[in-house]
Amino acid sequence: MSFYCKIMDGRRDTLSKNSSENRLRTAFLLNFGFSIIEVIGGLFTNSIALLSDAVHDIGDSISLGLSWFLNEKSKKKPDTLYTYGYARYSLLGGLVSALVLIAGSIFLIIEAIPRIMNPETIKVPWLIGFAILGILINGIAALKTSKGHSLNEKMVSLHLFEDVAGWVALFISSIIMFFWDVPVLDPILSIIFTLYILTHVYKNIKAIFEIFLEKSPKGIDVLTILSILKTNSNIKEVHHVHTWTLEGNLIFMTLHVVMKSDLDKVQIVEEQKWIHHILSENGIHHATIELECDELCLSPDCDPINQVKDNHHHGHHH
Repeated sequence: MSFYCKIMDGRRDTLSKNSSENRLRTAFLLNFGFSIIEVIGGLFTNSIALLSDAVHDIGDSISLGLSWFLNEKSKKKPDTLYTYGYARYSLLGGLVSALVLIAGSIFLIIEAIPRIMNPETIKVPWLIGFAILGILINGIAALKTSKGHSLNEKMVSLHLFEDVAGWVALFISSIIMFFWDVPVLDPILSIIFTLYILTHVYKNIKAIFEIFLEKSPKGIDVLTILSILKTNSNIKEVHHVHTWTLEGNLIFMTLHVVMKSDLDKVQIVEEQKWIHHILSENGIHHATIELECDELCLSPDCDPINQVKDNHHHGHHH
């Protein structure tokens, strides 16, 4: 017999969704507008470090814009074509953002290396002004998104606070260049920024591919869950366990549970509720559970001959 359970951690009401969209929209408009100013400022001041941060912020703007758009897209309910819904659209947005950052970073490294050998004059007073403006704009955007409760907003906020730290570093280096003639500091700082960006891009792409390849989500200890389930004397065996995530937040699990054959309907329902509770406590949001009572497993992966032998002794073994 098969049972389906859909477990939700919390409810999202219309007000919270609208607030989330407003925060993402504000952060996007601030970041995108300032990115354009950064590009102009980088060309005007002749600072490759400022251009590096501009590329970083353009990548952030794409992420924020896609998050804003996909937040609206995610309201669409699952349908016959997308039975899991539209959650993985956010992963596509992450890939687009990563590709933009990789292309921009490669270009800036190519531009920065010659400047280390032959440093160029930089309009430092203007650079100081842009650094102060960058701290303010990114700080406001980070504070806006920090009020959100969703995983998406928390990640965006953390990234924006990292940007603020980058602007503080640029401000300090520009102050140093204002008092001492060390223009080589600008391309060196640019390469440091770029390598930092690429490190984060690598981590994000790795996480995205792990989700696409349906690796067990981080924080989900399948062995621990199985060991807890097997402490129940009415459960003989658990097999065909699969767990995955759609977009890094919602976590799914399917499993077959072999029950003792002498249980009545009321006992089976109680055990089913207990299994749901254990899965929920261990971070599983959606679970599909197939209960078997010493019957043949209908999965094509099961060997019917071995099942008959195993059932005669102690149930399935997979």
